[in-house]
Amino acid sequence: MSRVAPRGGLLRTPQSHFDPLGNLSRHRQFNRPICRQLVKDPETLDLARRIANCSCSIKVQLDLSSKELQEASLLGAKTCNARLCPFCEWRRTRAWRARLMRGLEAFHLDFPKHKAIFLTLTVKNCKLDNLGDQMTELHKSWNRLTKLSFFPTEYWFRRTEVTVSASLLGSYQAHPHIHALLLVGPSYFGREYIKQLEWQRQWMMSARLDYSPVVDVRNTYKRGMRESGSLQSSRAAVTEAAKYATKATNLLELGDALGEFHRQLAYKRLYASSKLLQPYVKDCDIQKDELVEPDLLTTMSAADVITSSASWFEDSQEYLFSGLN
Repeated sequence: MSRVAPRGGLLRTPQSHFDPLGNLSRHRQFNRPICRQLVKDPETLDLARRIANCSCSIKVQLDLSSKELQEASLLGAKTCNARLCPFCEWRRTRAWRARLMRGLEAFHLDFPKHKAIFLTLTVKNCKLDNLGDQMTELHKSWNRLTKLSFFPTEYWFRRTEVTVSASLLGSYQAHPHIHALLLVGPSYFGREYIKQLEWQRQWMMSARLDYSPVVDVRNTYKRGMRESGSLQSSRAAVTEAAKYATKATNLLELGDALGEFHRQLAYKRLYASSKLLQPYVKDCDIQKDELVEPDLLTTMSAADVITSSASWFEDSQEYLFSGLN
């Protein structure tokens, strides 16, 4: 969008002061460099256009009920919901956290004694052009692991994260790995406890590896909590369980290979929950309407909020208010 403003139209927040749109702008700023890489690949030109036109105009809400300055909440936007869109991936991560939090609160009403443990499973790095096949095998290995008699629960949520890096030879390496949130019964912390070496052995067998993989399993209880309650332990795990699939800064390291990364991840499910957990945590992709927060309109009184529209300006790489609603 051109930065030519009608007289008296735009309300610009001084950069030296708190900017309620700052958080929105910071995440939207990654869209342009991502598009610059995608337009270099003929197969991702349309994707680049979608990401470039994502959320150019937004509707926000400002909370006036607090004495402290608050960041604006996103009420509406024409999002692209593309996997490689940094702005949408940020919103998608927030939506997954909200979905998990609501689901786990309901779960613990039915299973008050279950607690969360956090499991990380890895395999060796692979070349970028083998990433799709590696992820397919990774998910098959996870399914085999969950069906073993030793596996401690039928309530789990898993997320696949992919990090990328350049090798010394100039090629790109990908590191797909699984983060899983397991909700286990009280007996797990007693007679049915599984040591980390056993987790590693079982994962090595399930993934059919000829090397010892890095495996990490830990209790989600953190020092400083008033109590190690079931819901508290689950809340502590939600942030980690719903992190970015791949951070925008990591995507930019791929340069011209970003198009190939897009092709390798096509049709891959990066999030999944077990069949018994699905009544609490929906096992489906985040939809566009979940990327915004329209429910805020009905939860606060009109006297406590201001709703406004804002527009994205490419040259200054920021959102600016364009009028009150």
